[in-house]
Amino acid sequence: MVINPFADGDPSTAPPFTEPALLDELDGVFEVPRGEPRRLLAAVADSLAVRETPPERDTKLTAAAEALRELNAQLDNSSALALAYLLALPMLARKESVVAPLAALEPVLASLDEGDREQFAPTLARAAVPALGVDVELLKDEGYAYVATYPPEGSENVDIVGRAASWLTRRMTVVNDAPRLAMRRFLALLAEEIEVELPVASGLVDAQLAEPMPTAPVEDAPFLSLARGLVEEAMAERGPPW
Repeated sequence: MVINPFADGDPSTAPPFTEPALLDELDGVFEVPRGEPRRLLAAVADSLAVRETPPERDTKLTAAAEALRELNAQLDNSSALALAYLLALPMLARKESVVAPLAALEPVLASLDEGDREQFAPTLARAAVPALGVDVELLKDEGYAYVATYPPEGSENVDIVGRAASWLTRRMTVVNDAPRLAMRRFLALLAEEIEVELPVASGLVDAQLAEPMPTAPVEDAPFLSLARGLVEEAMAERGPPW
């Protein structure tokens, strides 16, 4: 029986199956044969793509992890869960729901000059939201609640959404940098997947990943843009909280 992927952790932060060192250790050492294990991994990718709740996703992740353990008895529970997540990521990178927004942006990006492209580039990181492993709806709730702490009067010239995004970057990384590293791992896969069809978007993602990751989450432009996207999404869905 595979353990709860979150154990006693906080679903607003990265679960253990996204632990960077473990994923690095497992990367490229296991190839899934055709058949039921691959179908179970596809179900994990589907779950991530539609942002199912952690309990719904974890049911599929656990099933895939158990199938992987049947193929390799040397895998422990934690490794099997991490491997299931890792092997689902390339499938997620091919999902229409992930690629379509980038495809819509490609002609816009192609029409911009180099400087404007670079300014816009961090927003492409929002495509990695499904791969983070966090409870997206909970984070949106918390970002929205942060915005609601500001009074409507006197806040007209304050970037409240930006401040909420900065807070969310710290919220997601209160345990470690696993969410930021998960974002980068997935974006690398995505850039390779779209390289031929969407060369401008792919190149911008590659250029961002080539830069050293800033020490502070709030200074990590792609991650900050990803967090801002969650707050903007909540605001668009619910309207101003005042």
